[in-house]
Amino acid sequence: MDLHGAWGHAGPAFALGFALGAAPGPVQLLILSQTARRGFGGGVRVMLGANLTMYAILLGLALGLSAVAPSAAVLRVLRVTGGAVLGWIAANEVRALWRPTPRGETGRWAQLGPTSMGVVMVILNPGAWIFFATTASSVLAQAGVEAGLPVALLAATAMALGVSAADFSFTLLGSGGHAVFGARGLRGIRTALAALLGAIGVAFVWQGLAR
Repeated sequence: MDLHGAWGHAGPAFALGFALGAAPGPVQLLILSQTARRGFGGGVRVMLGANLTMYAILLGLALGLSAVAPSAAVLRVLRVTGGAVLGWIAANEVRALWRPTPRGETGRWAQLGPTSMGVVMVILNPGAWIFFATTASSVLAQAGVEAGLPVALLAATAMALGVSAADFSFTLLGSGGHAVFGARGLRGIRTALAALLGAIGVAFVWQGLAR
């Protein structure tokens, strides 16, 4: 394996993954919520579910699934249904923050553990699937064509590690949030993220219906 060529693909893939993980979204909101409720371990378990799911998909793309591009109709359905789910999750987060129950969580969603929640966040996130179908597919396909399958797999691994590195910063923020920001400050951060997530969900639904 040409180490220079491998780094030429792995380095940008890591940066791309870090940028994706640093952008506020459903996984980041869930990490903050679960660390606030369960401590550092809760955030790590969310990361485990979300990041391993994403890594499995990225490996599939590197192995050749990137050649299968979803149709416009499939992307439209992903935007509408996924956006509606994101809006529902955002509404539940705001309700849990400002009208908490004794246990802090209610409903079927609460019955899932943090790891399962992380898996669901990736599977039902239209933004993640659009990223897989466009940017990630292009980057990994290019690595495979120019440097071979081992480098494509390395790039997929680097991309997943970049996402994990960014997600870990949210885990640290959530676990140390009470000490740094206080309960009120952390609740404000989580509320702002929930509002942003709801706006993202509405935007996805609008894009899906308008196309």
